[in-house]
Amino acid sequence: MAIRIVGCHIVFSNSLSEASILSPIVDYDKEEEVGDADDGGADKALAKAKNNMHGAVVNFMRALNQMRPGRADAGIFDELNVQAYGQHVPLAQVAQVAVVGTHALSVSVYDPSLIQGVKEAIENSNPVFTVRNDMSSLEISFPKMSKETRAELLKATKKQAEQARQHVRRVRQDAMNHIKKLKDNVSEDDIRVQKERIQKITDGAIADIDKLLSAKEKDLHTI
Repeated sequence: MAIRIVGCHIVFSNSLSEASILSPIVDYDKEEEVGDADDGGADKALAKAKNNMHGAVVNFMRALNQMRPGRADAGIFDELNVQAYGQHVPLAQVAQVAVVGTHALSVSVYDPSLIQGVKEAIENSNPVFTVRNDMSSLEISFPKMSKETRAELLKATKKQAEQARQHVRRVRQDAMNHIKKLKDNVSEDDIRVQKERIQKITDGAIADIDKLLSAKEKDLHTI
């Protein structure tokens, strides 16, 4: 998986299609279980683990793309999900985002009962945003880059990176536990091979997270 910076955005390029990369993926705290010993065997466990780890990397990438100060950009929330009616949905389904100034956005929420949830999602997406509740809409201020703003963003990106790594490690442990359950049905050599494969995709996911973090830190230091 190749990772590169385009402007302020971090993007992937690999064999997966754009639609696949941007499809709904697993939340950090709601990863899919790798399955029981009778659900299809080691290959299925490996495939689920790979998908969940990829989900952690993509979630981290999306989080980093929202970690930027400067000029207001309505597209910054294109991939932001919010809590609405008992589920997570894209912000665009419940609100309209508009640029109202060089460093300001307005988010018009269709249902006033969702205002607080939308506000919290936006605040959690970037610690340097100033979000003001104006009845049926939210006013968001984008701060100019300063020493303090840079420090806050760097701290937030490192926290997001560690959350992504922890997710990957949990998925790895689940997959390893699943493989152990198969010991009565497959050879020791097969179990060893599957464990090596799980470790390989784990190492790859962690490496991708580290590359994304390094690229974002470099980006923040040059803004």
